[in-house]
Amino acid sequence: MRQLQTRHILLFRILRDHCLFLTRAQIERVLTLATRSTNKELVWLLSEKYLGRRYRADTFGHFQTPVYYLGTLGWQIVGKPMDDYKEYRLRIQRRAEHHMDHRLSIYGVFLKFILEGEVKRIIDSEDPTWQEAINFGNVPDGWIEFKGGSAFIEVDRDTERPTVLQNKFEKYVAFKESGGYRNLFPDCAFKVLVFATTEERIESLEQITSSDDIWFCTMEEFLREPLDHAHWFALRGFYALPAIPKKEV
Repeated sequence: MRQLQTRHILLFRILRDHCLFLTRAQIERVLTLATRSTNKELVWLLSEKYLGRRYRADTFGHFQTPVYYLGTLGWQIVGKPMDDYKEYRLRIQRRAEHHMDHRLSIYGVFLKFILEGEVKRIIDSEDPTWQEAINFGNVPDGWIEFKGGSAFIEVDRDTERPTVLQNKFEKYVAFKESGGYRNLFPDCAFKVLVFATTEERIESLEQITSSDDIWFCTMEEFLREPLDHAHWFALRGFYALPAIPKKEV
């Protein structure tokens, strides 16, 4: 009889705490297995109800593409009450297709920090914290506190006009200068990490940025390079995150 391993529990906890759902490729990163082995693991996890599966709406780019979430048994294993499972599952099944790519990109950033750094706290865009911060005005894609620093997360898929992002950047700067950030996150460094589609997009966004606390990187390079790689564009040069990589076990 097959037994759960540490990597499975890690996956369940990530799905419980930080990511409503993940793609097969993202789960492959968590399990640290080859593609074929990951596929076999997913078949087993689905058959035993550790995971559930939702197929995305059929489009040219996403024909019969699944995402995976906690199944009933996985839900129980991570200590969640079964009375809450139906509502959890409906949140995933009813998630609008046009939000999926953006949400999965955000989860890709979360995974990078979780798997390669030492994350202390993640607050995503759906947390009530942002509605309670009445002097902020932004709903960030996330905020991460990690060993070495902290930062807001903004995933830009080149779908918004630069003026929209300029307004968002100005609200971030005002939130810091007003003392609102310090009150909300005492003793935490202020930084905004913007993940863009291309370097050309970064060049256009840098022209509307007035703060050296707003850093830019392409999503492709961020996912490919080490977490502390010096590839962040900002007003005054290139920077590296002060992230402390996880120790090899």
